[in-house]
Amino acid sequence: MTWLTELVDQHKEMESPTSFWMWSGLCSISAVVKDNVWLNRGGAYNLYPNIFCILHADSGLKKGPPIALSKNLVRIVNNTKIISGRSSIQGILKKLGTGQSGNPHSMKSTGYICASELSSSLVEDNAALTILTDLYDRNYNVGEWESLLKMENFNLKDPTVTMFGGINEAHAEYFFGKKDIQGGFLARTFIIHESQSQTINSLMRKLSNPPDLKLLAEYLKDISKISGPFTDTFDENNNLTPVGKFYDDWYQQFRSEVHQMEIKDDTGTLNRFGDSVLKVAMLLSLSRDTSLTISIDDMDLAIKICEKLVGNVRHATMGKKGQSQSAPLKGLIINELLSSTSHRIARDVLMKKFWMHYGGPDEFDELMNGLCSTGMIDTVAEGHKMVFTMPDEQVRLMREYLAGKNK
Repeated sequence: MTWLTELVDQHKEMESPTSFWMWSGLCSISAVVKDNVWLNRGGAYNLYPNIFCILHADSGLKKGPPIALSKNLVRIVNNTKIISGRSSIQGILKKLGTGQSGNPHSMKSTGYICASELSSSLVEDNAALTILTDLYDRNYNVGEWESLLKMENFNLKDPTVTMFGGINEAHAEYFFGKKDIQGGFLARTFIIHESQSQTINSLMRKLSNPPDLKLLAEYLKDISKISGPFTDTFDENNNLTPVGKFYDDWYQQFRSEVHQMEIKDDTGTLNRFGDSVLKVAMLLSLSRDTSLTISIDDMDLAIKICEKLVGNVRHATMGKKGQSQSAPLKGLIINELLSSTSHRIARDVLMKKFWMHYGGPDEFDELMNGLCSTGMIDTVAEGHKMVFTMPDEQVRLMREYLAGKNK
């Protein structure tokens, strides 16, 4: 059991969704290791494991407890500045640039922004998310970082910022402007969308396995003392290590699929997806042990975790573009069934192939139900699997339509 699975297990009786607790742990690790550890990206730059994460769910889905847990854990470690409560971007920059008496780590501009309701804690300022977008890229911000604002100047040293916040559906519509969606903020942010609680618990009885904050904090204290690079993904002859090859094979296929499917991503999330996977892989490795070695299992799990998050950006930006996201996916699914020899394909296979095009299982199933209701496809159960088929008559009509369209 890793430290992260222990944290999640300690909170399985709580109502907050499981993924909220998992990201609470990942953000906590990110906040305490800061820029002390990094991964060499082929000599081009060093990638640091600082992350931005936003829990995106309806009000009342218990976003606050996981964020509070993370804040308290990081506070116990006491090696970075915690920024919580209501703050302006100027206030955040000022705190990042201010040393703390008696804290040897305080002269570096490292900080952890925590806010259970991000939209109300961050004072409205059109430049706020733009500045945070710039601060996120620790690999580009080496040495002095200067901000010249109307009232004050800020000079930060090696700024390294981790952020963990919550936002509900209503606030997200107004919080994320077009520049934040298309300007890089969302591309750098893990959006964790959930719609259901993990369990139902009135908390009228004592928990059978109450969380042990002090025990969880002890391991964070250990990894906060680590410093140095993760093991390279290449050897002295520039040959890929097993984990390097595992990532490279996945990355080549991923980029090819994006190109072949002509996926348009206005947020830039897919362009930064490779680095996002590596950041999560580093954090998973740190949750496992202090060896600074990413295993194939770490990388595989990081890929699976991040793939689930691509569609969550659509939930957070719903209605911003003013058009349906489903039309391109419908066309891809129809073409997939037409090109199949048997004109049939299993639901899980279809979901895996087009995971970059939808926001979650509910959205996918709604789209498929729409196609079923028109008679375009049928649904059959084969054992424990659901299979979609295209009736012969629909195949004939679609081929005639496409043939006429191409004349």
